[in-house]
Amino acid sequence: MRLAVVDEGKVLVYIPDPSQAIASHGFEPAWLPVFYNPKMEFNRDLSVLALQAYLDNYAPRKPIVVVEPLAATGVRALRYALEVDGVMKVYASDIDKLAFEIMELNVGLNNAWGRVDVVNSDANALMYTLKAHGVPVLAIDIDPYGSPAPFLEAALNLVGNGGLLIVTATDTAVLEGSRKLKAFRRYGLRLEKTPCSREVAVRALLSYIARVAASLDKWIKPLLSLYIDYYVRLFIQVRRGAREAQRMLEENLGYAYYYPKLGYLTIRSEVYSKLGSVENLPLGPLWIREIFDLGFVEMMMARLRGRYEYLRTRRRAEKLLEIIREEALVQEDVYQRVDAIASTLKTPTPSKVKIVEDLRTRGLKASLTHFHPVGVRTDASVEELREIIKSYSS
Repeated sequence: MRLAVVDEGKVLVYIPDPSQAIASHGFEPAWLPVFYNPKMEFNRDLSVLALQAYLDNYAPRKPIVVVEPLAATGVRALRYALEVDGVMKVYASDIDKLAFEIMELNVGLNNAWGRVDVVNSDANALMYTLKAHGVPVLAIDIDPYGSPAPFLEAALNLVGNGGLLIVTATDTAVLEGSRKLKAFRRYGLRLEKTPCSREVAVRALLSYIARVAASLDKWIKPLLSLYIDYYVRLFIQVRRGAREAQRMLEENLGYAYYYPKLGYLTIRSEVYSKLGSVENLPLGPLWIREIFDLGFVEMMMARLRGRYEYLRTRRRAEKLLEIIREEALVQEDVYQRVDAIASTLKTPTPSKVKIVEDLRTRGLKASLTHFHPVGVRTDASVEELREIIKSYSS
């Protein structure tokens, strides 16, 4: 097999020759014999930032052991080992023999022996083996092609108290409610497709992870919850405690209610009570509390403007984190699609920036959202929001 060498962050990696994966629409990473997607460099840059912020401020001890059980070429594992201070060792595993062989080459290419242990294993088998051998793991990155559901119980079993669980999901059609039967089978959720489906996807996956964690007498705290391009990406701290796990289920899980005639979604039970006579669709159970930790976001921003200025996606990362910092101040509510509400009012869609300015002028909380280009996040009532949107039609 022909190989190419690419650079990313501070590492060099062999990948299968990209000329093997040229489709009519361009490069198709899934066609490579071992998966490598250059567009996910942004994802990996954010992950390096997040792991460093966690280590500097949230880790109960360091240096730490990191596990990436679906590692493919091993680029992410190498970056964790060589770019993040406080990482002692990374276990990088893949069940595919060719991926294992390429990872071995990449560890040698970066002189990372002793920092990255390469394993040819099933992901769950690796995690249960590390658990059985008492390896003290404090960070696990689950980055599958598709749903993370098959790997979460093993990961939550393995990660230590106060540890960091990082999860990617690309089955967004399921989590957003477009495939309702599969959402119920796979995640135990009743979902509907709504204009705010991207945040529903995040809260749906958090709900599932919380329920799996609680079955193990563990509880979770979301530090950063993202919907980027076509996938969900979560950074979650995991702690032990049966009482806290029970409290988490009782206080942090609930339902969202979508009102099709209003183009409006809410996770506030008092709003649902007020609009109870209006036709609505319940969604859930979802995670209904905070999905961002403001301090964590600010720590990532500080590191981006410091030691990680070399990242090629720095400008995009900084813009994203700036928006999320504003969102974190208004996260008692889900975002709303301005165009969806305007459509129910039969009015043109006004500028989201002007909507946010008007809401703030009235003393209400409001921000843009990273979830959608025409979304706003606000604590305004549905009546206030509709009134402001309608005012632009006159």
